[in-house]
Amino acid sequence: MLEKRNQLAVQERLQSCMAKTGLDAMIITSPEAIFYSTGFASQFLYLSNQIGLTAAIVPKEGKITLICNEFEKQAADSSCKDIEIISYPVWIYIEDYAKEEEEDKPAQPDLFRTFRMAAEVVLDQYKAPKVGVESEVISHSKWDYLKEVFADGELTDCSSTLVESRMIKTPWEIDVLRTAAEISEVAMYKTAKECVPGMTEADIMMLFKNNCQNQSPDVMCALQAHTIGADFAPAVVPRHNRIQLGDIVRLDGGPMYCGYGADLARTFAVGNHTDKHREEIYASLWKGVECARRMLGPGVRMCDVFQEIQNTIKADIRGYKRGHHGHSIGCNRFTEEAPFIAGDEKRIFEPGMVFCLEMPYYSSKNHSYNIEDTFLITEDGCEFFTHPNETLYIF
Repeated sequence: MLEKRNQLAVQERLQSCMAKTGLDAMIITSPEAIFYSTGFASQFLYLSNQIGLTAAIVPKEGKITLICNEFEKQAADSSCKDIEIISYPVWIYIEDYAKEEEEDKPAQPDLFRTFRMAAEVVLDQYKAPKVGVESEVISHSKWDYLKEVFADGELTDCSSTLVESRMIKTPWEIDVLRTAAEISEVAMYKTAKECVPGMTEADIMMLFKNNCQNQSPDVMCALQAHTIGADFAPAVVPRHNRIQLGDIVRLDGGPMYCGYGADLARTFAVGNHTDKHREEIYASLWKGVECARRMLGPGVRMCDVFQEIQNTIKADIRGYKRGHHGHSIGCNRFTEEAPFIAGDEKRIFEPGMVFCLEMPYYSSKNHSYNIEDTFLITEDGCEFFTHPNETLYIF
């Protein structure tokens, strides 16, 4: 699937957004933004999150440059196209690159090295550039270094430029996100039907992970934030409390597929039986779903959708209040990306945006719920990739 990715379309999108803010170059350092910009997912960076192991330089014109260590360069060469790739040596012995006169190998990478290399790439093209960096990602010392290196130009935060670029998806991204959502939905309904009293959260997490990964070799992992019964807070390390007949189970999350995430939620009653009040809570959340579906489309303000959802649910559930009712989705490992369907978000929905719409409710007394689906804004409306259950009962 990755071989179908259109690097030049991403490059064009990035550079058009840079032009609006007058950026000459961006030095990208977060793992997801590097993957978005180049098509390369650095295992070193994804696993360690040590900023500086890998970087990407996006110029205002021409190809994007990837900087990675020589151990990962082979993977970059085989998985990326239409980018420039330069590498630096690491502590690992690789016969292919071995030289008698090679410099001594470091015990661990110098995290300043990629910043120095990135600065050289930029200064080779521009003499007094305006350079964007992800200021919340890099350390203070790296910011100070770049500030000094680009003293004749300007160093600024480029987070808003990346948000603008990433919120409109390429056709390839849309296909990947659609498939990821479909895989998640199949896994959720299969897991729901396999769930029986006596199982534990650990059992549910294992079922869901297997039900995701069994559908495609391109599923990298499964992100899980499920809750069962009175436990409204999701756990990374699964708990072993036993599920009982009538408990509410909320499945939330999805696979990482070809580097992109899925974020769905399905809620159901174990044994297809529960208290009437729980049925009423779900029905109130469903009204929020229907309200949003009537509104969604190009030109609609995100804050207006949010407010209508809030008003609709509050009419049934006094005091119900959320910070957002959905978010953009892409290659972020947490799945939630800006912009959000929130009260202060004045942006309008545009064709090519892919979002998740969600209606959560958490309670130790009444158990926890969410109805979450993924949709694409089209030229004349929206396309939902997935289809939620209208009641708590799944047969």
